[in-house]
Amino acid sequence: MAWTQLQPQVENESTEGILDQLFEILNRISGTRRYVFRGHASALWPHLVPSIHRALGPDKSLTQRVRIEAAGIRTFRRHARSMLQASELAYFDKILDGLTLMQHYGAPTRLLDWTLSPWVACYFASDSGHDEDGVIWAFNHDKLNTKNHEQSESREFKRFRKLEDSSTVEAWAAAAAEQAGSYISIFRYQYANPQMGAQQSLFTVTGELGENHDEALAKSLPGAEDTLRVMVPRSCKKDLRRRLLQMNVCALSLFPSINGVGLHVTEAIQCNFLSDEGLLLALMDKLR
Repeated sequence: MAWTQLQPQVENESTEGILDQLFEILNRISGTRRYVFRGHASALWPHLVPSIHRALGPDKSLTQRVRIEAAGIRTFRRHARSMLQASELAYFDKILDGLTLMQHYGAPTRLLDWTLSPWVACYFASDSGHDEDGVIWAFNHDKLNTKNHEQSESREFKRFRKLEDSSTVEAWAAAAAEQAGSYISIFRYQYANPQMGAQQSLFTVTGELGENHDEALAKSLPGAEDTLRVMVPRSCKKDLRRRLLQMNVCALSLFPSINGVGLHVTEAIQCNFLSDEGLLLALMDKLR
């Protein structure tokens, strides 16, 4: 089942008019409180591909892929443990929670990041570094949770749950090798680091290593309104970023670190949004 595409009407519309339409669409979707969102700067990317799939490539057997994934998990846990903050060590109680840390720190995983906020998704979709339309993916997490609950007693789905519940790398690898069918679920970490909290993050995980998340979601959610793609016209990306800055949806709020401060200054300059708070005007008066 294909994802339903929604988009603002751009013909004979001003940029502000296009943005008003985009916000109306997103307010309608998010107002149901049933959807989660993911923003992509390019609508040309046809699939939601986790980083581990790109790293492994298509030419390896299931056994090889599972062994490499497990080795990556073990290596991260071995070397990261002494470098993490004390509050982050609790993530190692379950492999799935540990994968969120791997994802956060740039290691390839089978997870995909989502957000509860359509405006956070807008921020990532409005990256003007890609000179093409952006897109916001959204799916009905209420229906996915309901469907997973309904099939929770099936033999195959119990195999999938073994993957989610694994507390050792060995148990994870054994569950992954069973390739528990085309199942996908959504979960939130037990403990949030500042960036995950700021971005209202959550994740999807699939039981089948190698399956794209958009395809797994389309199989689980065949309804036309259950999986959506909202287009963000490239012509309004810069103005969208400026509007998001006014809403305090920006690098400064989404990346609570010194790197976020630097990125915020860059983006504010690009959007002509920097405020001098009167200081520069006072200085210029003195120089006249």
